Amino acid sequence: MQLRADARRGLWRRVLAWLGLSATARRADAQAADCEAGAKGEQWTAGLLRPLEVQGWTVLHDRAIPGARRANADHVLVSPGGRVFLVDSKLWSGRYPVHGAGGTLWHGEAGRPQADRSGAIRSVLYEAGLVERALGVPVQPVIAVHNASVDGGGFLVQDVPVVPASRLLEVLRGNDGPRAVGAAWLVQLAVQRLPEYR
Repeated sequence: MQLRADARRGLWRRVLAWLGLSATARRADAQAADCEAGAKGEQWTAGLLRPLEVQGWTVLHDRAIPGARRANADHVLVSPGGRVFLVDSKLWSGRYPVHGAGGTLWHGEAGRPQADRSGAIRSVLYEAGLVERALGVPVQPVIAVHNASVDGGGFLVQDVPVVPASRLLEVLRGNDGPRAVGAAWLVQLAVQRLPEYR
């Protein structure tokens, strides 16, 4: 990956990285690992969403978001009922559970050091707001978690459903409404205003 290569450009940087003495290389490796895990999670979610397409849902993967410099939408879905969902895929360690407490998203066990994953909530709310502005309709963000167990089979943090990936289709279908005539128009708008991310 380019991040790793850039951190090792030049002989001295390669030597320091090889010796484990380069903080820049360690940061680049961690960032690259996060990107790789994110891509794998997105692929798994894309596979899970395929049955919805047969049922009349439109699923757009890896879309650019107008107004966002670096953020992209993992999966934008337009339901047959004309509802729009933004699904953010997370591939987190299965060693620790995911739970919400006090408006915060946590990854870890109570009584032990836990990772505050609230950045994921802020990001998906920000992205959903921009997609909402681009399409002119409400957008419901959803976080789908792979690997890690999710407390209670799913919960809300700041009105964002956090669900195990295994329950994603159930949650999406359960939040759709009756078929809407305007759904086809909304699909065309989404394709036009949310181009593929490059």
